[in-house]
Amino acid sequence: AFFLITFALSWGIPGLLLLLSTLTDLFEVSLQRLSPLSCLFFWGPALSAALMVGLTQGGRGLKSFARRLVAVRFAWRWWLAVLVGAPLLKLLAFGIAQDTDQSWTLFTTLPSDILVSAAVLSALEVPVSEFGWRGFALPLLQRHVNGLVASIFLGILWSVWYLPWLLPGTVMNWAPAGDSLPSIVRFFAGSIALSITPTVLYNGARGSMPLVILFLWISSLPRAWGLDTAISYIDTVIALTTAVVLIFVVRRRYLWHAGLVADVTP
Repeated sequence: AFFLITFALSWGIPGLLLLLSTLTDLFEVSLQRLSPLSCLFFWGPALSAALMVGLTQGGRGLKSFARRLVAVRFAWRWWLAVLVGAPLLKLLAFGIAQDTDQSWTLFTTLPSDILVSAAVLSALEVPVSEFGWRGFALPLLQRHVNGLVASIFLGILWSVWYLPWLLPGTVMNWAPAGDSLPSIVRFFAGSIALSITPTVLYNGARGSMPLVILFLWISSLPRAWGLDTAISYIDTVIALTTAVVLIFVVRRRYLWHAGLVADVTP
């Protein structure tokens, strides 16, 4: 039910309004960043999770769910890995691509206030959606399958959920251009690979959602390049490599049945 409600909120309502706007010309619909419909899209998973918890556990369950989502568990090695490791991986992609990709020049010449504003505003998008994907769906899935299977399943749904926003003129300024099929395939591969790291962090830090949200916020900061650029390709390769390393090194401890966090509410 969670996935159906999520897609209904994120796809159904914006899609219906777009259709009515096209057929009637009575009103205009915007899909630009932080427009009401783009916020509904990104907030759909969180709203769906809150609705499911409210229907099944009532107001007390909602309060418990909200407390768990903001509870910080200070597992220092995991926080250090995110605060240091995630930016270093991004810098590695920049460093490899800077001689071959004009996006590096564009990124480094943008005014600092624009970069800061974009980073702050992006916190209202992907991080909010993770209250549903990782805060609700992941622990439920881990009751039935191991963390690796849950990660891959969520990664596939995550990628499909994003598809409407890869279209030109929507919130994703890094949408593909030209021959988009290789870019979309790479986007799916990167999203599925990226989905494994939050699962390791979630289980390693015993369900600390602020840690997971911080990692995904860093990973989803606004980009000055498209999906068909060299830096995007390198970013995907790094995400895939990181996922493979995690699977081989920590799978028994944080991706297998024994070390999984499966509680939605405390």
